[in-house]
Amino acid sequence: MNLAVLSIRNPLICGIVATLCLWGGWLAYKNMPRFEDPEFTIRIAKVFTPYPGASPIEVMNEVTEPLEAKLQQLPEVKSVRSTSTAGMSELTVEVRFEYSKSRSELAVVWTKIRNYVNDAQRDLPPGAGSSIVNDDFGDVYGIYYLLTGEGYSSAELASIAESLRKELLLVSGVAKVATLGEQDEVIYVEIPRQRAAALGVSLNTLYDTLSQQNTVTSAGNMRLGDSRIEISPTGAIDSVAAIEGLLVADDQNGTITRLGDIANVTRGYEDPVEQFVRWNGEPAIGLGVSALSGDNVVKLGAAIDAKLATLGNLLPLGVELHEHYHQGKVVNESIQSFASNVVAALVIVFVTLLVFMGYRSGFIMGLTVLLTMAATLLLMWLGGVPMHRISLGALIISLGMLVDNGVVITDGILVGVNKGRDKLEVAREVARKNMRPLVGGTLVGVIAFAPIGFAPGDTAEFTNSLFWVVMIALSLSWLFAFTITPLLCYHLFPSPTKPVVDGESSEGRFMRAYKQLIRGVLANKTISLVVTVAIFASAIVVFGKVKVGFFPASTTPQIIVDYYLPQGTDIERTNRDMQRMEAFVSNLEGVESVHTLVGKGALRYMLVYDAASSSANYGQLLVKTSAYELNTGLIEQIQAYGDAEFPDGQTKVWRFRMGPGGGSKIEAEFSGPDPAVLRQLANEAKAIIHADGRAILVKDDWRRQVPVLTPQYSQNAGERIGITRKDLAEAMGENFDGITRGFYREGDELIPIVSRAPSNERVEPWDVPAIPILSKTTGQSVPLAQVIDRPGLTWRDARILRDNRVMTITVQCDPAQGVVTADLLSTIQPLIEAVPLPAGYSLDWGGEAGDSSEAQGDLATTIPIGLLAMVLVVVFLFNALRQPIVIWAIVPLAIVGVSYGLYLTNVPFEFMGILGLLSLSGLLIQNSLVLVDSTDDLIASGMPRFDALVESAASRLRPVMMGAFTTVLGVLPLFFDAFFQSMTVVIAGGLSFATLITLLVTPVLYALLFGIKSTEIAGTAEATT
Repeated sequence: MNLAVLSIRNPLICGIVATLCLWGGWLAYKNMPRFEDPEFTIRIAKVFTPYPGASPIEVMNEVTEPLEAKLQQLPEVKSVRSTSTAGMSELTVEVRFEYSKSRSELAVVWTKIRNYVNDAQRDLPPGAGSSIVNDDFGDVYGIYYLLTGEGYSSAELASIAESLRKELLLVSGVAKVATLGEQDEVIYVEIPRQRAAALGVSLNTLYDTLSQQNTVTSAGNMRLGDSRIEISPTGAIDSVAAIEGLLVADDQNGTITRLGDIANVTRGYEDPVEQFVRWNGEPAIGLGVSALSGDNVVKLGAAIDAKLATLGNLLPLGVELHEHYHQGKVVNESIQSFASNVVAALVIVFVTLLVFMGYRSGFIMGLTVLLTMAATLLLMWLGGVPMHRISLGALIISLGMLVDNGVVITDGILVGVNKGRDKLEVAREVARKNMRPLVGGTLVGVIAFAPIGFAPGDTAEFTNSLFWVVMIALSLSWLFAFTITPLLCYHLFPSPTKPVVDGESSEGRFMRAYKQLIRGVLANKTISLVVTVAIFASAIVVFGKVKVGFFPASTTPQIIVDYYLPQGTDIERTNRDMQRMEAFVSNLEGVESVHTLVGKGALRYMLVYDAASSSANYGQLLVKTSAYELNTGLIEQIQAYGDAEFPDGQTKVWRFRMGPGGGSKIEAEFSGPDPAVLRQLANEAKAIIHADGRAILVKDDWRRQVPVLTPQYSQNAGERIGITRKDLAEAMGENFDGITRGFYREGDELIPIVSRAPSNERVEPWDVPAIPILSKTTGQSVPLAQVIDRPGLTWRDARILRDNRVMTITVQCDPAQGVVTADLLSTIQPLIEAVPLPAGYSLDWGGEAGDSSEAQGDLATTIPIGLLAMVLVVVFLFNALRQPIVIWAIVPLAIVGVSYGLYLTNVPFEFMGILGLLSLSGLLIQNSLVLVDSTDDLIASGMPRFDALVESAASRLRPVMMGAFTTVLGVLPLFFDAFFQSMTVVIAGGLSFATLITLLVTPVLYALLFGIKSTEIAGTAEATT
């Protein structure tokens, strides 16, 4: 049965369905999960394996290589990148998208990776530690606080943070609570060399006592009457004073001395410090809260705030908890802003329809659009599509498209009613005549977005909700266009008493002018096509001048300052520089807070934030500003200060980027077998970039070579006095870093007891020969000078990086402020590629260009299928070839409006612009399809072909213009959102020009392919042939 007639005859059922949709949409808006940006899965795990004492080369060959070889046997593994440093192997394992489309599938892959890593342990050398697989690398701690307290020690702050952590874990919806910046406590036992040499063997006895005194060992149990009781010996070392009271025998004179009389026993912090964390200049402890997957972060944020409000009074006086990032609040503000954009777009569309279609038609369309939006929200909620930037943007994009189906039906019924026909019959006929073209148009519109929804890869995963929302919205718009719209038209349009309704003329001045124009264009088809081709050619030229990008910078009011000193710099030096940097930044106007990190990055508090690995020469400032509009000026000031004040360091000031990807924007990756050759190639590439002068933070990821103290062990001398190379290494390690001898138990914490030399004996490397070492042959301590040659300094690579088992060095840089990445890359790329590569070496490009290329490659795997599906839909609809050719010939001309729109607005053509181009092709086909179908119907009814062409174009003038007009106006609010700006210009510019194409060029192409002459009009002989 005809859907329009069915709905008109069952108004109660339609009313109930409409009410349920509106109510369900409101419930969905209130309860569906909310995020700032879509959740995209980080398919990366880290594998850490310690190998104490080994050089980077030894780590690479003996630890990294067997682990890489094992992991590359897994078909699920996409790539394995490794970093081999002194004493540590770090592997970054990336999983293929096709094996990890869901979190449950990814969990299975993590288990397999763990099993393979465990299997590889038997291949590791003696002395290598057990591998640790970190698969929660991508967890986001979206609520991030900093705990400070003037006058409180780091240990006291850490204890308070631990108490807060335990309380926050009790909040419903919390997955994890992590802390950052605690300094590990240590008890140091520092014995001067002379006293250590005199004590000899008895000192080792002391160390044995320290190692065993606090061990937990079962003492068994005993029978007491009818019961059994456990035996638990006491007397563990429970204070610094107890350690000082340990007795040490002097073998030379037979005396016994307290340890405290010959050694300095102190409780302090691990030296060197692993990381410094500050908030506005005060030492701080970071506290991050991670939500359960799919949970509503807005509600979770409110629950966290309520919990902290109850705990606030329990914090000691002077301790403060500062909010650095609160995803719940950010998401709530973002959703409200986007909701305002949706309302604004809805109002724009509604007012436009009221003005151009009359108040009855405008009200009908506005109500239908509102109903469609509510039903879309309901289905999104039921289908598990959360509310975030992409899904709400898709709602706005689809808003104008929703009008197309309804306008065609409303306009058709309105024209029929104006002619005095019965409303029910008009509704029946309009629904029947438009069923096929509108089904086809809706299918084409949905399929145009399908490559986004089904493409593999991280970028497509980030944007794929665009397809699902548009598919839901367009499908519902088609359904309501044939049900709710005819019902509203039937009841709201009055029975005609005059040929004109609502002041609208069926043949106004504008319509007559358009008919005259289309006749002129059809009469001069050759000229029309020549002009069209010329405009198209000019657009191709203009498109070559359009800037190109990947994803835009974020509009969040945050600035990131990365600072690098040469590799090997002590963390204390890095900390001093960062203190100067934070003092300068804190005093800048518009800066609200400065979060300082030295040694490594913060917790991943945003999905797009990727914390740097631990490195003593690295510092970072996370700067919150009062408004993101101030970011550009602040970036210029901070960058200028960093370049001027820290000539031996490298400063990069930047903003977060929306979407996946990250790192440096330009990366040149050299691969080959020889580290020396790779460094030479990297240096040549860096010289080219430096010579250009438009890049900042030019570096390579192997960093500078570092000096290494190399005391040469004498095998003969060592064997003679009973000292091995291992004894030598342990003696030097104890002198400088210290050796853990035992643990001091305090509550639920175990604090290491470390023996080392006093500070005055740890200053100069040239004092190494004087370090005492115990001879197993004589039982006496001897200086290291007896078993080593004079120590010297050599230089070696501190880091060796490999990509899929091939050594790879990456030259990295970023464009200076105001420089377009694509412009800089286009200049330096041919120069770097001109560098001659020896046999066995290769060059690849990463960074933003690599990310963009990979994302486009992922999209390219589904675009051909989508295009084929759209072609087949059009062919099946017409069961012919010439009509589809007419329709598809229009699609390439969309580039005209796109090129000029991007060029005139100076907006780059980004990845979202590519998606906009796909949707634009669907809109063009949809409009042309309806026009061509109408022409076929009129010709089939017996109307002369030229008259049919003119009349069909005229009859589709208002629907096509209204659909395009409302779509353009509907997406305009997105122009002010950086993420959708490129897509907005593509759709608005392309569709504006495409409307002229549809109304003027489509009839010309139809006339050419079907051989229609201007003489085929009513009353002529050709019209009857």
